[in-house]
Amino acid sequence: MKKLIIFCLLVLGQASFSQELYIMSHPAANLAKNRVELRNNLMGYDDFKYFHNSLEVNYGILGNLTMYNTVFYTTNSNYKLLGNYDIAFRYRFFQHDKTNYHLRSAWQTGINIPLNPTVIKDDVVTYELHPGHTVTFVNYSGQNNASQVSVPVIDFHSSDNLTYRNDLITTLLIHKFAATGEMGWNMNIPENDFKFGNFFDWTLAFGYLAYPAEYSGYNDININLYIENKAYYFFKNKYKGVENPNSGGFRMDTYFGLQTIFFSSIMAELSYKLPVHSNEYSVDVQGIKRPNALLFSLRYLFKI
Repeated sequence: MKKLIIFCLLVLGQASFSQELYIMSHPAANLAKNRVELRNNLMGYDDFKYFHNSLEVNYGILGNLTMYNTVFYTTNSNYKLLGNYDIAFRYRFFQHDKTNYHLRSAWQTGINIPLNPTVIKDDVVTYELHPGHTVTFVNYSGQNNASQVSVPVIDFHSSDNLTYRNDLITTLLIHKFAATGEMGWNMNIPENDFKFGNFFDWTLAFGYLAYPAEYSGYNDININLYIENKAYYFFKNKYKGVENPNSGGFRMDTYFGLQTIFFSSIMAELSYKLPVHSNEYSVDVQGIKRPNALLFSLRYLFKI
């Protein structure tokens, strides 16, 4: 009887967790205490002409407090290997759980730190966009050149701005279906003269446990389907306190994902990014098409 009770608890724990392990979004969930997650993400742009990747090492400090560490890197030739380091903490402050149901809320705060900061100053400035493109400005302080940096900080592999992030997350799970809403405020802190615009971000994500129909054991293979919508509103970039009129705007992307979980500890994930809308200067005026992207991710979880 004792073994049966333990088995049921494990199955219920797995069922209530797997379909909210979003690929691109944050759930209002945490790693268990002393549990470690290793994750490597490979994001390919423009039919895999360019790559922007990240390595994560995440740790469950408490049952409701998790530390997240992410280092961004690229293997493209002629680019700096390391881009930014992101450290964040997620604290789950509310939960209401029943059988095959839970409602949870969490707060996540963190800082994005450039490991190889690219200084914005006069003369020649070269910036690395993380789809792999390089943008070079000559005599940057000139009026015309200053207005050329119209894209937001999230499009850069390397910058000299710290980004302080805060997000409120709520997740609802009902049997095999999970829904998550998230809203965040992100503040950029410049090291020199150029300040990227602060921005809001929103997420509305859905997950569905497609397989198995019924659990037979703790090590059952799980297959989850995801639709994740991410939106941003960027305020204008500033150079020496003067706003760049060509910067700022709204952007929305949708991700379609497939996730397979083996032995409750190994996850293989695939997610396709579809740019839905943008009224940013580079899109509306310059006619630059934002690229589709395909992400492949592997995760491994273990306890220490």
